[in-house]
Amino acid sequence: MMGVGVGAPVLLLGLLVLTVHCARIPSTINSDILRLPGPPLGEDFSGDVWALLIAGSAGWGNYRHQADVLHAYQVLKRGGVKEENIIVMMQDDIAHNYMNPHPGKVYNKPNGQDVYEGVPLDYTGDAVNARNFLQVLAGKKAPKVIGSSGKILKSGPNDRVFVYYADHGAPGILGMPNGAFLYADQLLSVLTAKSEQGGFKDLVIYVEACESGSIFQGLLSDSLNIYATTASNAVESSWGTYCPGMAPSPPPEFNTCLGDLYSVAFLENSDKNDLTEETLLKQYELVKRRTSNNYTYNMGSHVLQFGSLSIDEEPVADYLGELNTGDGSGGLSASNELFADGGMGSVPQRDADLLHLYTAYQRAATPADKAAALAVLDAEIDRRRAVDDSVRSAVWGLLQQPAVLAQLQTKYAAANLLLPTQQLLGNSADAAQLQALIVEQFVSAPLPREPGLALVDDWDCLRAMVGAWEGQCGQLDQYGMQHTRTFSNLCNAGIPVDTLASAAASACTPAAPAA
Repeated sequence: MMGVGVGAPVLLLGLLVLTVHCARIPSTINSDILRLPGPPLGEDFSGDVWALLIAGSAGWGNYRHQADVLHAYQVLKRGGVKEENIIVMMQDDIAHNYMNPHPGKVYNKPNGQDVYEGVPLDYTGDAVNARNFLQVLAGKKAPKVIGSSGKILKSGPNDRVFVYYADHGAPGILGMPNGAFLYADQLLSVLTAKSEQGGFKDLVIYVEACESGSIFQGLLSDSLNIYATTASNAVESSWGTYCPGMAPSPPPEFNTCLGDLYSVAFLENSDKNDLTEETLLKQYELVKRRTSNNYTYNMGSHVLQFGSLSIDEEPVADYLGELNTGDGSGGLSASNELFADGGMGSVPQRDADLLHLYTAYQRAATPADKAAALAVLDAEIDRRRAVDDSVRSAVWGLLQQPAVLAQLQTKYAAANLLLPTQQLLGNSADAAQLQALIVEQFVSAPLPREPGLALVDDWDCLRAMVGAWEGQCGQLDQYGMQHTRTFSNLCNAGIPVDTLASAAASACTPAAPAA
């Protein structure tokens, strides 16, 4: 296996975190769209409000995603949305987790209210997967799942719909606690069909995930009456917040993050502000400011909007409930202290998964406990490094194949793309450094492509690439899923799927022990 070693996971102990720098992309895929006037604020409509909320993760280290979703339910319920119209999907392994210092309770902010109480969980455990989510969203037929409510999104042409997803993401995909990933084209296919079949008057979808801009970029038409916002653009992480050691920090008994930066921004805005007067556009602007840490993007991401932008002239209450009239505090405004120098502490989503392991090590009471906690943390870092090295080794193996190299030379003849030459196949230190740079082009960023296009031209190719990798190297988890960037690059370059399968087999097969 080639020891490229570039891009190993970074955890700077003492809560120093990796700041993700990335090129800013347009705030919408339809930057030249004419923003048509929306309806007057508070305009009556004859339909109902429906909501579908899903946390796509499991495990104590992902506490924050379920906390976000539970908080969203409380906002909708307080707003007067009918309970029978709210569908909640989550693993439900946090409230009664053995690590929970407050059994049966979940908090989304330091010293906040319990957001678990009273939430009817419609789909839990194994029932929370991509297939069931899409079936519930389509609203045509209830999934046959034992122990779940069977509720589906039965919205009609006069109804407004709010969809909220919180979890890990990666280029072109959203995570699920069980089964396969949710691919962007699958989500857009269901949303498009529901729109064309009169499944709603307007639909608003908020997505909290890394690279979540890739879910809608180049895919969501402005003609479907669908308005989407995402926590990040197509090439960057989203961020966890209310984490141990940060400001604000959770109570000392917690060793995990309580929320996500984009999510708590819109949820706490919804708690405080009069949503009958605040438009979706105003909320978007406030959330963007808070999530970017006052536009510094220092420990923050680029919140984006997509689709039918005229919808953002409507009041937020039309989707979160007309009884959400604020708590009298004035809400999040330009003068709010959360926008002061430095903003809120936050950590990239994938590093947040390590944070509770480091916190456990830091707080261990005895030398034996400390050694055990450090061993768990080191093992996870080593596992992540092995995933990264395997992907890079497979890419380098591909680049040494004459047929692949010829395909790339033809495809990117006009682009400034570094490709191997005979001089780079040696074992010198200079050659190794150049090899790492060449590989990194395929792993860490999109290959040259026209702006505004969807992540990949052929989504079936991307699914096949993921399948080929997992068939040789094991299932991609919430860390490894970021390598869909690599697989999408290979698809767009025209590299055959079976070629990756062969390279993956070599990269992931342990070397035979020396005789």
